[in-house]
Amino acid sequence: MEGKVIKLKAHAPTTKEEQVIIRKRTGKFFLDDLVRQVEQGTLPATFVALHLKQFLKEFTTCLSKIDEQAKDELVGTEHYIYGDMKLTYREGSKTVDYSECEEVMLMEKHLKELKGKYKAALEGVEKGNTILQPDHCWVDNDGEIKKLPKWKYNKSSINLTKV
Repeated sequence: MEGKVIKLKAHAPTTKEEQVIIRKRTGKFFLDDLVRQVEQGTLPATFVALHLKQFLKEFTTCLSKIDEQAKDELVGTEHYIYGDMKLTYREGSKTVDYSECEEVMLMEKHLKELKGKYKAALEGVEKGNTILQPDHCWVDNDGEIKKLPKWKYNKSSINLTKV
């Protein structure tokens, strides 16, 4: 039996599982209604966003509490199917740990210092401490003309914090 892949399909739901399905459907109706009310102007988007972000944190906490058990239930199976949805177990990705490789760690340290130097030059242009040369360049302490990096902006977002 070892090495055999089992595909789990959901059984007829128990009463408790039916309650979860009904609550999920009710929650979806609730969320759709919130979006409709914001679009119609009956609720402010900031008020709804605050409460949804708070609920998202609670939802994520709840999921993290059962996630390990769900992974354990999926080990040895290909996936779990319920209706048109599928839950699949996937191994974590493999990465390389260079922390004990002196040469790599030294190069990373030098790279960090070099990036700091370039960032300071870019910030210096904004503060008026670094003179901007033609073609978006600057002159370093050794008199060499170097190309300045550019600011890159991530997507804007709204964050929820407790006050």
